[in-house]
Amino acid sequence: MRISLRFACIALVFFCAAVWGAEQSQKQKRQKPLSEPIELSVFKKAYPDVHFSASYDKEKKDFLITVSKKNSDGSRGKKTELYWCEGRFLPESELENKAGYRRMLYHYEREVPDPRSFTAEEIDGIKGFTSSENRRNGAIDPPFLYNAIYECDDRISTEQRIIKMDFLTKSVNVHERIAEPLRRVSERVMALERDDEMQTFFSTLVRTDGYAWRSVRDTKSRSFHSLGLAIDVLPRGYYQKVIYWGWQKQLDPENWYLTPLSKRWMPPQRVIDIFADEGFIWGGTWIVWDNMHFEYHPELLVYKEYLEKTLQE
Repeated sequence: MRISLRFACIALVFFCAAVWGAEQSQKQKRQKPLSEPIELSVFKKAYPDVHFSASYDKEKKDFLITVSKKNSDGSRGKKTELYWCEGRFLPESELENKAGYRRMLYHYEREVPDPRSFTAEEIDGIKGFTSSENRRNGAIDPPFLYNAIYECDDRISTEQRIIKMDFLTKSVNVHERIAEPLRRVSERVMALERDDEMQTFFSTLVRTDGYAWRSVRDTKSRSFHSLGLAIDVLPRGYYQKVIYWGWQKQLDPENWYLTPLSKRWMPPQRVIDIFADEGFIWGGTWIVWDNMHFEYHPELLVYKEYLEKTLQE
C-alpha cells in the first residue's frame, strides 16, 4: 500500500512538473522578444560601413538604435543612440516633438508625374503641401542620423569634411564620403556615346554646384547641399525652360504645377539612371520638381526595391 502511494505521489509530481513546463513554454512564446524594425535592414544595406544595433526600451516602448561607423582598422567609432520613432531616428530629447519630424523613408518615384493626369484631389494636395504656411511651419526632415553617419552636426564639423573634386569637366565641393560614388558617376557619364542628346548636354553644361550652408528654401529643414550630399547640374540658358518649381511659382502662382513636361529642362535619362545606380536620387520626379538637383540617398533606392519586392510576394 505504501509502495503504491509512493508511486502515486511520484506520478503526481511528474504530472505537475509537466503541466508547469507546458505553461512556462506557452508563456515564453507569448513573451517572445520583439524583433527589430524590418525597415532598419534598409539602412543597414544602404550604409554597409555603418553599424546599426537595436534594443527594445520598455520604458519608452520603442527601439533604441545604436549607430556607429567603422574605423579604417575595423574598430567601431563614436556611438550615437537614437530612437527608431517610426523611422525618424530621434534622440531622447526630441521624442516629445516627433510630430514635427517626417519619417526618413518614403516611396521614391522614378517616373516624372505628368500634370495632365492630376486629379482635382491631387491638385488640392499639391496646393496645400506647397503653401507658404505649410513650408514654413510643416514637419521637417530629421537630421540626427545623417549627423551620426556624416559627422556634420554643425557648420564647422561639416566643412572639415568638404573636399573639392573634378566632376563632368567642372569642379565641385562635396562631402568626402560621396567622392567615390560621384567619381564613378562622372566617369560613366563621360564615357557615354556622344550622340546629339549627350553632345548638347555637355556643350551646354555651364557649372555644377555642391556644398552650400543653407536650409531648404522657405522651410526649417537643412538642405542636403549644407551636408555636401547634393549636386546641381546647370546648363547654359536653363532659364529658357523651367528647371525649378519655386521660380515657376513666382511667375505663375496659380498654375505653376501644371507646367507641361515639354517646357521643363531635364538631363538625359541615361545620366539620371547612372546617378541612381550610384545611390543618387533626382529631384525631377518630385511634385516640387528640382530638375537640376541630385542628392545622395541610397536608403531611398534600397527602400524602393524592398517595397517592389514586397508587393510581388
